[in-house]
Amino acid sequence: MLICSLTQKIENWASKTEFLFKIAKDYYQEVVQNEVILANITSDDNILCIGGGICPFTAILFHQVTGAKVRVIDNNSCCVNKARQIIDRMGFSESVKTVCQDGSSAGLSFAEYTVVHFALQVSPMECVFSNVESRVAPSTKLLVRRPKKQLKNLYSHLPNPLLHSCPLTTHKKARNIGSTLLYIKQEYIH
Repeated sequence: MLICSLTQKIENWASKTEFLFKIAKDYYQEVVQNEVILANITSDDNILCIGGGICPFTAILFHQVTGAKVRVIDNNSCCVNKARQIIDRMGFSESVKTVCQDGSSAGLSFAEYTVVHFALQVSPMECVFSNVESRVAPSTKLLVRRPKKQLKNLYSHLPNPLLHSCPLTTHKKARNIGSTLLYIKQEYIH
């Protein structure tokens, strides 16, 4: 996917230059703040970020803003190794963990997380979302980033009718992120 390789190139440059890292991190600051407010995330939450990339800005910011513990999964081992170096360099290795895993893997357990965040580049989004939604505990908050309307064809789609009535927050200043939806897993009643 073209957008994923472009994002990786930008994050690779940012990982090597403190100035570029700060600019890129600042890009996500308001987005994450909006998401924290939307999902009412606190230090008591246990957050999983799916799709952290080389520079796991969202995970780092979730921890900095809320004090919550964060685990990041990404299916690219090269990205995960570089992300670990950044997290270690920033002194967050006790609070922000990153591992190489695929969000669509049948062997994953999501029961311990109270918040699951889906990066915009997660692909195939529908498959990963369905896998996670089926395995999380009731009341788990799923935050799904959506692209701006004019960019939606560059990203994996999530045509899930469950999401049509979800609360959302819009990100006016972000270049590619249009909104984040909040889906809360309901208790299944027989």
